[in-house]
Amino acid sequence: MKNPLTTIRHFRQRLGLVEQAQIVASTAVVVTMTTIISAMILTGQSPRLMDFISILAVGTIGFVSVYFSLQHSRQLDEQRQQLLALYTTAEAVNRVVELDVVLQTALSKITDLLNTPFGWVYMLDGQSFALTGKKGTTLDFFAVSGEPGRPASLWLHQPRIQRELLEDPPNLISREFKTLGVQFWASIPLRTKHEAIGTLVVAGEAYDIFTEKQAELLEAFGNQISVALTNAQLFERLKKSEQRYIDLFEHAPDIYLTIDRSQTIVGCNKTGAGMLGYPREELIGKPFAMLFIEEGRGRLTNTVERMFADGQGLKDVEERMKTEAGKRIFVNLNSSLVFDESGSIINARIVARDITERKMMEGALQHAQKIDSIGNLAGGIAHDFNNILCAILGSASIMRRRLTEKAKLYKYVEIIESSARRGSSLTRQLLTFARKTETIVKPVNINELIRDTLHLFQRSVTREIVVRTSLTDDGAVTNGDDGQIQQAILNLFLNARDAMPDGGKLSVSTRIIVADARTASQFSSVRPGPFVQITVTDTGHGISQEIQNRIFEPFFTTKDHGTGLGLSVVYGVIQSHGGFVNMESAPARGTTFSIYLPRASASTQGAEPQRPKHLSRGQENILIIDDEVSVCEIARDMLTGLGYTVYTVHDGKAGVEYYKTRQASIDLILLDINMPIMSGKDAFEQLRSINPRVRIIIVTGYGKAVVETSSFSSEINGFMQKPFLLETLALTVRNVLDRQSIHIESSA
Repeated sequence: MKNPLTTIRHFRQRLGLVEQAQIVASTAVVVTMTTIISAMILTGQSPRLMDFISILAVGTIGFVSVYFSLQHSRQLDEQRQQLLALYTTAEAVNRVVELDVVLQTALSKITDLLNTPFGWVYMLDGQSFALTGKKGTTLDFFAVSGEPGRPASLWLHQPRIQRELLEDPPNLISREFKTLGVQFWASIPLRTKHEAIGTLVVAGEAYDIFTEKQAELLEAFGNQISVALTNAQLFERLKKSEQRYIDLFEHAPDIYLTIDRSQTIVGCNKTGAGMLGYPREELIGKPFAMLFIEEGRGRLTNTVERMFADGQGLKDVEERMKTEAGKRIFVNLNSSLVFDESGSIINARIVARDITERKMMEGALQHAQKIDSIGNLAGGIAHDFNNILCAILGSASIMRRRLTEKAKLYKYVEIIESSARRGSSLTRQLLTFARKTETIVKPVNINELIRDTLHLFQRSVTREIVVRTSLTDDGAVTNGDDGQIQQAILNLFLNARDAMPDGGKLSVSTRIIVADARTASQFSSVRPGPFVQITVTDTGHGISQEIQNRIFEPFFTTKDHGTGLGLSVVYGVIQSHGGFVNMESAPARGTTFSIYLPRASASTQGAEPQRPKHLSRGQENILIIDDEVSVCEIARDMLTGLGYTVYTVHDGKAGVEYYKTRQASIDLILLDINMPIMSGKDAFEQLRSINPRVRIIIVTGYGKAVVETSSFSSEINGFMQKPFLLETLALTVRNVLDRQSIHIESSA
């Protein structure tokens, strides 16, 4: 049994100030009535009816007023408690902005205020609920609530309350919950500004905890939580937006830097720090100019000073940055300025875009354009030189035919002819360089090619570079294009020169090796068999291990002014000839390149065929159309000596007019392709329009490529390249006149 004093004390502690005041007033009324009655008894007065009625009225009125005052004050106190609970809940849930924390705080606060031990938070996931938080139990409310299959919308529009006594059969509350002592549960919808997103459920033992007004209180709680949820969603969106911005900034493909007015780095993105090779923390506080090459720092500092002074950001400023590893990269700089509230500049945001590859491609394009221009010039020089050589070689050929080998002047004629043929070989190389002649696959003596290439190379190096050769005595012959192979070898020589700026030794050697199946299997285009090995070794600075697997990539270079095409050309040429390339190098220990070319079979390494002793002759009429007077005279004398009747004209237009008047007497035309007034191509078309069956031999100082790329390549009857020998002219003319439309190469 409870102690009456304890019960009274607890009752007193639950009373508010207004209730306590009303009890004091009621006590005063009772004391007053008791005092009046006691005084009348002590004085011996008999109470009159009116006195009794008065006392009774005063007491009744006093007690009635006290009773109603107590009732009103209790209602006020209940409302105050409800407002305090709402305020406490609102303050708790609105103090946090993260969605999960808001939900957990709301669940904890409401269960504490309602003195309920169990609670759950569910968020809408499609058409069903997902449990995101719970308190006081491991049970899932919806799994054991006794209301399976109810649509989610039932829980999203208004609070729901369900009560059932423990002793009643399980109907509204499941057996699992009754085992925990649960006699009621209530749900509160969770909403944001635009939609319902979930529900909060509490459950407890008090059967009569909720009245109609308390149900309204639940809805008020839900509204407060909904405000917090709206704020939390806005915060989540803001956080995601900020994270996207941070990710965009940190992982952008460019270098993002922030500098202050003193040109000190105050910010850098992750990509920028990685590209520059510095830890981000190490960059902060360093001078901006530190990131650029030494020779450009002064210019850059002045540019940035003008940017801050003029209040104008940088626009497409090209500079060169230097990474922590010392690598130099071209960058394009753009910037925007940051102002404070007063309009003063405080920072500058700078974007540095790596344009190294673009600059390399521009350099390669410029180099290609330069080479193309040089090629055109070389082609023109070769054409004119061939015209000169044609007169020299033709004259020597005529004299050699008219002299016996015992004549005193015969050896000088041989020297003139041999020198002219060497000059013709030189012009062929120029035409190959200019890409105006066809690729000719023939036996190439590698040792002789190396000697010729070294002769060219040594003109471009200083005496500090010593060249040593060790060439095999075996037949170092391969089948291929001598111009391309020479270009590949020359590129290796030039690479070695650049690797030895302070001098050194260049060693070149050749030998014959046999590649077995195992070696050949490492290279897709290589077959087992004998190879000519060409080894080029320098004593230069070497190549680091990190970049050795990239040296054959087009446009890759470690030189400040390189194009990155040299070694890629070497690789392409050797591979196209069925060979392969190896490289060995180490920093400060030099570099060795070994290229392997398939060795030509013995049958292809024989001596050149002897020139015919007897020349083909004829009596036909031949018209020569060429702007070079000397070429016309030599060709006329050659053909006249063979029995032909020859006419000469020195430009295309005059040649066409001449043929119009004498076409019946002309059996063959020798036509130069490059002439003034009317080109050889135009003259060819007009001659064929006059007589479609006229036989024409094209003669040019350029290569056959100028004919093969023309529309009339299949219509010509023959081709000769200047300079030509008497034997070549005689055989070509006779074949065409005998209606054999074949192409004969110059033997010069």
